[in-house]
Amino acid sequence: MLELAHTATRRDNLKLLAYMIGAAVFFTVTLFISFFAVIVALNNSDIPGEEKPNMFMLGLVPPSIGTLLLFTKVFGRFM
Repeated sequence: MLELAHTATRRDNLKLLAYMIGAAVFFTVTLFISFFAVIVALNNSDIPGEEKPNMFMLGLVPPSIGTLLLFTKVFGRFM
């Protein structure tokens, strides 16, 4: 009986690890896509060159919100 409880805990830990790795990969991929989109948008805009680095930080917003939604809406159903 003790062995069964230990196995369930190990399974839960592996499941949590898989969720964390999945979220990290999701964040990384969306971060690359978001920064690429911001770079393309800034190159096509009429924003002065000295202001462009400040606008580059907007690339952090979509991955952060997407990962938060991933944790709360998608992974929340499985926990």
